[in-house]
Order: sequence, then structure tokens, then C-alpha cells
Amino acid sequence: MNTKIYILFALFLYAGLSPAADDSISNKRELAAIRQEIVKYEKELAQNQALENKTLDFLEALRREIDLTTGYIRTLSKEILEREKQIARHDQEIGRLNKELERLKELLKKRIVSIYKHGRSIRANALLATHSWTQLQVWLRYQKMVVENDQRNYHALIEKKQQLEMHRDHLRMQIAERERKIREKSQQESRLKASRQKRKNILVDVKDNKEILTQRLDQISKAEKEISSLIIKAEENRLTEYARKPKVQPNETRQQRRSHAFSSLKGKLIWPTKGKIVSQFGRQKHPNLNTVTENLGIEIQASPGSNVFAVDDGLVQTITWQRGRGNIVIVSHDNGFYTVYTNLGQILVESQQSVKQGQPIGTVGEVGTLNGPVLHFQIWKNTQNLNPEEWLS
Repeated sequence: MNTKIYILFALFLYAGLSPAADDSISNKRELAAIRQEIVKYEKELAQNQALENKTLDFLEALRREIDLTTGYIRTLSKEILEREKQIARHDQEIGRLNKELERLKELLKKRIVSIYKHGRSIRANALLATHSWTQLQVWLRYQKMVVENDQRNYHALIEKKQQLEMHRDHLRMQIAERERKIREKSQQESRLKASRQKRKNILVDVKDNKEILTQRLDQISKAEKEISSLIIKAEENRLTEYARKPKVQPNETRQQRRSHAFSSLKGKLIWPTKGKIVSQFGRQKHPNLNTVTENLGIEIQASPGSNVFAVDDGLVQTITWQRGRGNIVIVSHDNGFYTVYTNLGQILVESQQSVKQGQPIGTVGEVGTLNGPVLHFQIWKNTQNLNPEEWLS
């Protein structure tokens, strides 16, 4: 195959999937790192089963692996689907090229047969019938045009054959890549199943362990402080940006303005997911430790994998992960309102993406508390956290 054609072909092969490929590589690296951490904790725990602090770290490492693996399997599923679409497109192109190839072959075949059968007699008759040098020249030019046309058809045949071979090579590569992705997806699903079971087994042993419970509360407290810091920073940026903008937008029409403000939704807000509240807003007494903690939001018990919805139009302000809260999405709304969604499994949005009310932004994670999956949901006005129960419909 011509070198230039091969290079162009290679570029075409990888250009369409480069962003997804980059995501896969990034996910793979992060998974590899967290799995190394899990192996380290397993060795330490095997040496001393009384290391409660290591047990909690191990549980968080497993939580992170479960979240990452779930997302990675979703990425692999999308890539497999894209490969299948590409295979179908190339298979269709191969069919089209095959028809064109057969057409050109048939054309050349007819030409060759015609020349073989009639070529000599036509040539002799033409020469005998020629009464002038000018007529002979016209006849010769015509014959030259016929030969040149045959040459073009021949070269077109060769080019179509090369294209067909190139598409067949491309198709084989796509099929091989799809098969590799399917095998990898199967391996990741097996790993995920094992990690889920491993975490489940540990939770049975430690869920009433006071040392573990105390450390867990400390983790959540640190996560809440980090969330507060993120909200404060977002609000500072909003106020700075607001000060720079003109107070009146001259080109803004009534249709371009929102039909409602977030503040008007108190008591009417859609639920971020389907479920029931199992932990309320404010000061809560722990049933096992008899300690009082401050809950900045509410916990909604829901089925793992259930959709989590944006409760109103807004902008994805922050996407992050924290020990104690797992995957976190913060959405900013109008006039300094923010909503916070934590303990997510998959994240279905990107940072700085606009979202609409009711749009899925993630799923409920398999892990929320030591007692099972929950969605932790918060509402903020500027830098003050509000009681979500007063806002939900």
C-alpha cells in the first residue's frame, strides 16, 4: 500500500476516538494506582487485623475503586458501541467498493472481448475504406482515445482494489479492537463483583465497631468542611464576576430571562432522586456513639444506580471526589444558590456544563454510609446551608 495512503488511513482510524481514548487511558492509570493502594492495605490488614484505622482506609480505597470501575465499564461500553458503528460503516463501504470493482472489471472484460473478436477486421476495413490521409488521422485519434479510456479504467480498477484492501484492513482492526474491549469489560466486571463482595464482607464485621464509626464521622466532618470551602470559593468568584458585569443587559429580552428564580421554588423543588429521607438536616445524635454531629444536608435512601437529577437549571460548578463523601457534583443556580450531590456512583455531566431542571447528572452510588447507599443532598444560599426538606415538594 502507498505510504501516504497508509499514513492518512492511520490518522483517520484514530482521529475520531481520540477524546474517548484519552479518557480510557486516564481512567486506567487512576484504577491502577488505587488498586496498588488496595493491595498495600490488604497486606497490612493481613499482618494485623486490629488496625481499625487501616480498615477504614481500605474501605475508602475499595469505594474509590468501585466508583472508578463502574465509570470505566460505562466508558468501555460506549467505546464498544462506537466500534460496532464503525464496523457497520466500513462493512457498508466495502460492499459499495466491491460493486464498483465488479462494474469496472465487467467493463474491461467487454472491451478486451470486443478487441479480440473484432479488432483486426475493424482495423483492416477502416484502412481499406480510408480515402484520405485526414480520415486516417481521425480514425487513429479515435483509437488513441479508446486506448486512453481503457488505461483510465484499468488504473481506476487498481485504485479501487487498493481502497478495498485498505477498508478490509481497517475493518479487521476495528473488529480486533472491539473484541479486546469486550474482553477488558468482562475482566473489569469480574473485578467489580469481587470488590463489592470484599467490601460487603468487611462491613459485616466493622459496622458496629465504635472506633471505625468514630473515624467515619471524622471523615465526613472533614468532607463537609471541604464542601463548605468549595462553596465559599465559588461564591467569591460569582460576586467578583457580578461586580464586573453591567447591571443592565441592554440586549436582553423578556424571552431570554428565566421564567422563575430559584428562590421561588421553596416547597416546590423536585426531588434529586426517588427515595426516602433517612437522615435529616441539622444536629443529629448518633445511635451507637451518643455523639452529636451537624448534618449540612439530608440523606435520601435510594436504589444503587438510580438517576440523580438537577433540581433546577444551573451550571456544573465543581466535580470532585472526597473520602467520606465519594463522587461530588456541585451545581450553581441564580442569585447565589448552590445544590450539592454526593455519594454518586457515575457522573453524567462535565465541569462548567449547563444543566436543565430534571436532567440526570449522575447515579446513586453503591456506597453511601456504612449501612448502605444514600444520596447526600445539600442546598446553599451564598455561604449559608439551608434545610432541603423545606424546599422539596
